[in-house]
Amino acid sequence: MKKIFLIAFFAGFQIFSFAQWNTDRILTIGRNALYFEDYVLSIQYFNQVIKIKPYLAEPYMYRAIAKIQLGDFQGAELDANEAIERNPFVPQAYYVRGFALRKLDKYTGAASDFSKALEFSPNNFNLLMNRMDVLEKMEDYKGAMKDLEEYMKMSPKTYGLYYEKGRLLLTMKDTLGAESTFNQFIQMDSTNSLGWSARALLRMQKNDNDGAYKDYSKAIKLNSSYSGDYINRGIINVQKKNFRQALSDYDYAIKLDNKNDLAYYNRGLLRANLGDNNNALSDLSMVLEIDSNNIEARYRRAMLENTLGQYRFAMKDYNIILKKHNYFIPAYLGLAEAEEGLGNKREAFRYRQLANNIEKNKDNLKQKKDKLVAENKIVSDAPKSNSSRKTEMFNRFITQNIEDNQTESKYNDTKRGNVQDKFTDVINERNFALTYYAKNDEFRRTNLYHPILDQYNKSKLISSVLKITNNEIPLTSELVNRHFETINTISVKIQNDNTNADLYFYRALEFALVQDFNSSVDDLNKALSLRSDFTLAYFFRANIRYKLVDYIKSSADENAMNTNEGITDKSKFISADKQYKFDVELIMRDYDKVIELQPDFGFAYFNKANILCTQNDFRTAISYYTKAIEIDVDFAEAYFNRGLTNVFIGEDAKGTADLGKAGELGIYQSYNLIQRFGK
Repeated sequence: MKKIFLIAFFAGFQIFSFAQWNTDRILTIGRNALYFEDYVLSIQYFNQVIKIKPYLAEPYMYRAIAKIQLGDFQGAELDANEAIERNPFVPQAYYVRGFALRKLDKYTGAASDFSKALEFSPNNFNLLMNRMDVLEKMEDYKGAMKDLEEYMKMSPKTYGLYYEKGRLLLTMKDTLGAESTFNQFIQMDSTNSLGWSARALLRMQKNDNDGAYKDYSKAIKLNSSYSGDYINRGIINVQKKNFRQALSDYDYAIKLDNKNDLAYYNRGLLRANLGDNNNALSDLSMVLEIDSNNIEARYRRAMLENTLGQYRFAMKDYNIILKKHNYFIPAYLGLAEAEEGLGNKREAFRYRQLANNIEKNKDNLKQKKDKLVAENKIVSDAPKSNSSRKTEMFNRFITQNIEDNQTESKYNDTKRGNVQDKFTDVINERNFALTYYAKNDEFRRTNLYHPILDQYNKSKLISSVLKITNNEIPLTSELVNRHFETINTISVKIQNDNTNADLYFYRALEFALVQDFNSSVDDLNKALSLRSDFTLAYFFRANIRYKLVDYIKSSADENAMNTNEGITDKSKFISADKQYKFDVELIMRDYDKVIELQPDFGFAYFNKANILCTQNDFRTAISYYTKAIEIDVDFAEAYFNRGLTNVFIGEDAKGTADLGKAGELGIYQSYNLIQRFGK
């Protein structure tokens, strides 16, 4: 009956009294939706709990988390206030509010909240890192250092903290201490590019270019993905007159970060010095597109425009410069050159006279003569470490990662031009799932048709067309309400016909769409008890069970991380591990049953391979990816994941070949990975 209560509640039917609502269940489903990044839906669940039990703190706190993911930091702050007002003894609520305040640049309040949370959870790594970050922004470097050193005591094997300490010492102008700390970091973790990169920057700032060059080269050899390493080594190569290598460094920096104005600026200067004026002009124009206030780039571009006979463009740039630097003599001379190029000798003479007057009267001018020098610029900021990135994260969620919530146009520029230049995370393609909603990707050639799915859709047993995809989309509020109404309708039908496997399967699909996975599994169990050869139900149950296992395991890891205590009771740890293995075994059995009933259903092989990867059984996973490819020779995602797996186990040639095939079949991100792995 609990399901009927829940269904009726969300469908708007006021049949039962409020005392009968199972708010714990609604709250759990909301947390499911939150975990699977369905933030709008999760907020609706939390709203309902708040309406029923407005005195509870938890729904406000979780709604605040959802709002953080959606970028509504002010709304998150207000919800966290409500949570704390109702229960001032929940450390997570202070953490949530502190995070929101930090995003709103309210650093004093954020520091206070992180401190309050630390009173309840004194060994929490995330809290310490966030407070350290806030204190640093407040220029309380001693306080930040105190937090960092406390973190280092608690986690002595987190070697990346030495990088943070060195970076902080540099901020405090303690270069000797910073260099010593970076040396320690390199000794402890010589395979981490961060240490070499940091020491290289320090050496470069001390004009030890030979030492800096060696360190940058080492960082790059260790596959540094920080564009600044390539830019700075490029500058040193220019000084050493290794121009070809310098161009290569700038090129690679731009491939890593195609909006890096310093990379374009330095490459533009080098190209100009080498006489490659047209390409230099293009680079400098790109700098100004990124940062229109870069006067040095505008000055150098104006000079090139005169050289190339683009006099009117040059005049426009020189006049922009003179609005900010009234006494900049080279701008007047440049205007004279442009006017002369256009045949306006009188105007050219006038500008030369202006330049001459400024030079003669420079001592009488109230403002000193302006100087602009177009020269190479080093990247003076160090890269962010994994530890510092944690301060940008809220638990497992990255607040600015909204790509999955955006619709993709067929003209989306991420799929046009030099796609190999777009930086790609090294992450497997997701499992394939059954759903009504999926993003279209006209580039991928994977065959998403299967006769068993086509036959089921033709049977018209469900109201929507069932699709298979690994690119699900979150629902709008309107769709969520529609699916709750559908659940209610199906429930009435089941009351009248409780032996219909298709009705239970249909409702399981609907429950999954609103993130009620437990109810979905219950219905799938019922459907399979009524029809033991229901292939799609086995496949769907495996997928939903995996989502549940993933959520439960992540929640346990998150709780351990937030308390920094982990599972101290060995028997509990063994019990949790056994349960996880048992759950995974159930999932694998369902996929095996799908394969037994429908041997050419390649998506079952693919999903099973993905799970085998999480179990570190890479060789077996590769065999299942291979089977999926044998069924569909255009299975782009299987090539992609098999490629990543091969690279991971050291089979680079096989891996890059698979990635190349995946790129050919439409997964354009492959080309970026091929460049990085093949470097």
